[in-house]
Amino acid sequence: MRDLDSQETYLADRMGLAFELRDLVGSGPVPQAAYAPPYGVVGYGEAWWAARLARDWIGAEFTERGTQFVLEGGYDLGQALSAGLYAGAGAEVVRLGYREEVEAQVAAPPLSPYRYLRFLLLATGQQAELERVDRALLLERERLRPEVGLDKNPAKFLAYSLLERTPLWVVPERYAGLAQAMQQTYARIGKSLSITPPPSGLEFFLTGLEARHEQGDPIAAVLLGDDERKRVSQEILESRVDTLIELPEPEAEGTLAKALCYWYRVAWASYYVALLYGVEPGDWEVLERLREAT
Repeated sequence: MRDLDSQETYLADRMGLAFELRDLVGSGPVPQAAYAPPYGVVGYGEAWWAARLARDWIGAEFTERGTQFVLEGGYDLGQALSAGLYAGAGAEVVRLGYREEVEAQVAAPPLSPYRYLRFLLLATGQQAELERVDRALLLERERLRPEVGLDKNPAKFLAYSLLERTPLWVVPERYAGLAQAMQQTYARIGKSLSITPPPSGLEFFLTGLEARHEQGDPIAAVLLGDDERKRVSQEILESRVDTLIELPEPEAEGTLAKALCYWYRVAWASYYVALLYGVEPGDWEVLERLREAT
């Protein structure tokens, strides 16, 4: 088994994703103009989660006036280009994405959700919320980076726990879209499959794992939060999965900051999983070709 505390293991990271993970906070474009309210926001491809999170303070997908943000994350088969047509005639359409024609360019690597979200927070006057997010992410970074040994690094410990297992993300409903975002990130960076349950998760846990649980499927249930749904899920899953992994709540203020911290922790764990398998954690060329084709 590869050793995450050995420098040799990190030779697989030829694209230097560790540096992007380390330097994430504060990265990305900043607004160059003031944008008038009310706001609308839609997100596609890599930007879908940022748009979903922004619904907490931007209530609408489309607006008749003010500013319409269109987050062009790719893989949308032309939907993003036509999205501005749904905004009202009195709305300014502001496009973010990796194409040259957009108002704000956002590079397309695996951590772009943070950069889309950061731009939206700044553009809509949510600087205090962004400060809470960044402060919490910096605290997480100090525990998750490669220089921190396994005994004090929760992301490395999580990666070893997920090795040769399929994660099942058990996430409280208050973290909108987080389970799908972790699934996406685990695939994108860790190059590995994971499972996101449907909205009726308790029924899924009880029935979906029943036929094979005697055979001991290599599934690791990753549980977040500390609510009643999590406790019931844990009771159901403990006899149906290979192992239960509880992620401690981040030292963060507010739901948005905590959601980003959980995602960031899983991004680091995904990075370490890729290294344990000996594969490149950065993007492969095929993704760029897929963006161009769609």
